[in-house]
Amino acid sequence: MSDTSSTWAIPLDAGSATPVYVQVAQGLASRIESGQLRRGSALPAERDLAATLGVSRVTIRQALALLSQQGLLARRHGSGTFVTPPAQPGDLPSRPLALLASFSEDVRSRGQTPGARVLSFERARPNAQEAMSLALSPSESVYRLRRLRTANGEPLAIEDSTLPAALVGDLTEQDVQDASLYALLQGRGLSPVRAIRHLRALNADLHLSPLLGVTVGAALLATDRVSWLESGQPIEYARAHYRGDRYDFVMELRGDQR
Repeated sequence: MSDTSSTWAIPLDAGSATPVYVQVAQGLASRIESGQLRRGSALPAERDLAATLGVSRVTIRQALALLSQQGLLARRHGSGTFVTPPAQPGDLPSRPLALLASFSEDVRSRGQTPGARVLSFERARPNAQEAMSLALSPSESVYRLRRLRTANGEPLAIEDSTLPAALVGDLTEQDVQDASLYALLQGRGLSPVRAIRHLRALNADLHLSPLLGVTVGAALLATDRVSWLESGQPIEYARAHYRGDRYDFVMELRGDQR
């Protein structure tokens, strides 16, 4: 599709509480999602886009940076800015750190097929970390499962999840085999609405390396997460190890507005 003036006619409201650069980003995102801007196509130069929309180049630069962080645009030094092509097998998925979504939802959003193979499943008493994170007494029961998570059949992560048994109800290994855990919880009226995640880097050990298909010492991204229901009750304590060569996280940072 050619770059007609209508393509870039994004309505902007200077009096809105939404920053202008966010309005620009939203307008471009809607055109990408609708197909009006083809995947792989180039955007006009920043100065031309700024002149067309009647905004500053700083505003355009902020909008393009936001869309780049969201994975919709790719900025190539010396070449310009391009709409991100469709995901291909083996492409590195980028996951926003502030997004509370399941692994399955994230992989599907990038045009890949998620998978989950159960490595272990048990009902047991919580250990000290699990009891503290899930606000349980040592005498209560939890479901503890470890799964290999894949995208298009390729290993991406090892996920360990602990769920309070009394809250979740009956659960079997078959329930979580090749399934989205968040979808299962949602089906039981237990949708997480808030989470805290701790991210760190480490190296693959003798146990993780064969499961993820990497060499011992390969870079991994490790996360610890606690998720809560709207009622404020913890629903999941999770730990995960992601392949550093095929998976990353992105975040948007803002300055202090005071």
